[in-house]
Amino acid sequence: MCGIAAVFNSTGRAAPLDLDSMAHRGPDGRGEWVSPDGHIWLGHTRLSILDLSPSGAQPMHDEETGNVIIFNGEIYNHQALRDEMKDAGVKWRGTSDTETLLAAYRLWGDAFTDRLRGMFALIIFDKARNRLFASRCPAGIKPLYYGTFGGSLRFASEVRTLMGAMPRKCSRTGLSSYLQWGSCPENDFIFAGVEMLPAGSNMIVNADGTTAIHRYWPAARYRRISADAAPLEVRKLLERSVEEHLLSDVPVASFLSGGIDSSIVTAIAARAIGKRRLQTFSVGFPYQEFDETSVAAEVARRYGTDHHRIEVADEEAIVLVQEAVEKMDAPSVDAINTYIVSRKVAQQGIKVALSGLGADELFGGYPSFRDAGKLRIISAVPKMIRQWFSGFGKIGARLADLPSGDITAMAIWRRRHWSDEMLREAGLPIAPLQLAAPPQLHDSFAKISWAELSVYMRHMLLRDSDQMSMAASLELRVPFLDRDLIEYVLRLPGREKTRYPGVKGLLVNACRDLLPRNVYDRPKMGFTLPMDVWMRGPLKEFKAAGLREMESLGLIAPEAIERLRARFYKGEIHWTRLWSLVVMGHYLKKAGNTASLAASEVASAA
Repeated sequence: MCGIAAVFNSTGRAAPLDLDSMAHRGPDGRGEWVSPDGHIWLGHTRLSILDLSPSGAQPMHDEETGNVIIFNGEIYNHQALRDEMKDAGVKWRGTSDTETLLAAYRLWGDAFTDRLRGMFALIIFDKARNRLFASRCPAGIKPLYYGTFGGSLRFASEVRTLMGAMPRKCSRTGLSSYLQWGSCPENDFIFAGVEMLPAGSNMIVNADGTTAIHRYWPAARYRRISADAAPLEVRKLLERSVEEHLLSDVPVASFLSGGIDSSIVTAIAARAIGKRRLQTFSVGFPYQEFDETSVAAEVARRYGTDHHRIEVADEEAIVLVQEAVEKMDAPSVDAINTYIVSRKVAQQGIKVALSGLGADELFGGYPSFRDAGKLRIISAVPKMIRQWFSGFGKIGARLADLPSGDITAMAIWRRRHWSDEMLREAGLPIAPLQLAAPPQLHDSFAKISWAELSVYMRHMLLRDSDQMSMAASLELRVPFLDRDLIEYVLRLPGREKTRYPGVKGLLVNACRDLLPRNVYDRPKMGFTLPMDVWMRGPLKEFKAAGLREMESLGLIAPEAIERLRARFYKGEIHWTRLWSLVVMGHYLKKAGNTASLAASEVASAA
């Protein structure tokens, strides 16, 4: 795992970006390269995972073509790709997947990304065509921001590196989008001019500065499926994915919460490692209503893992909450849990850890899979009547905004944080969310999966997992987001994913023999910090400081902030609605040179 950055200036010399700003992404080394004409600069910070020798360092050159690559991520099928290239006479210098990517681009051109299974964001300087080629993995696990600043096109793994000392001006639609969804969508960041290369896309930057983006995934390459063999096929694909995610020249550990997903990943990984003992980690908090670490310990005993239960006291957790907000490269209403766990595990000397993220989206672990159909029925009620519901508590107020549309729209709506009314009161526009066109999906289950994968997971969970684990110099791997597994499960008929009892029944049926009964035969617990209580107590001043910053910037009507604060104390809104403003206030204060919206702009939007 690494940090990458690039600058392209078609008319002048490319000025380097500050690699120190993302040293946490790659504390083991760094490198820079400048094109002969000076128009292109490439930079890289390295967290050494594969090929720890100098032959794995980046930027990496292809001596045969003169091409140069910078790459963030891991390619889990890179050895299989090397086997494919045996007859091409490729001479390997080392064992890194970065070198595999250079050779694959040389042999297969732009289409090589369609052969990759892994998590990645990469940029290649193509010497023969005098251009840049950038790409991002299908699931969007790794970020790649870009934008034109100071006359140069810039790319970076993090926003702080991308923008450097450039003035930051808040985008009104970006602020609206953040408050609606609790995070910044790919196509509408909080700062004007900042964009993210869409997941599953390639971008070409020509010598004259023109650009073109091509979406290579989703693609019509789905293989024929046999629904009757679904549990066996899911198990086979998942086992292959976990085993490939163990590819590393440093030890790989596993997050083990005690839930279904992390327990399955841990079980398969422990079996694959064999005589070596897999290190597993669970983090416990004294205030949890249900401590799942005892269940995690049972799974650890069953597979003989080297298990560590890390206890986090209240006082330390409160400090870490504030530290997590300080570390955010992109604002998020969530992310705190991931930072705490990543930081505590990294302190144990771990560089790579497996996570169960992605299973809920594929196999139906969220309430949206059970209530989106009901919401679609309610959406048929005229909006005037639904607005009358607003007097019946939190749920009634939200139903007033329920859109009309198919079940995908219902699943997306369910992820909203701020309502239309809240945005109007704040003097902000209601920014529509643009969802990438899905593959051909035949039933409601798959459409809800696509919505969860494309919105909540990609915009929040994966962004948070990347920024918070990387803040601790930890590489987080997500075997459930293997491309072949995603494509297979999405294409399965919904009846095959609901024919088995319980939440995520197909997954449990496929892996039941791996799990102690009390892992799957109990309600899904999940875990959240007692933020509501802390915001009224030990985090009260931190909360107030964030809100004061928002008031001073003039981005939101002051009376709207006061009204939101009052509603929080009355228990009329979920704590995340106010916390999103707290996070944004601290985030913008750290940005330092943020230009606020003019008061006239705020008033005109009301």
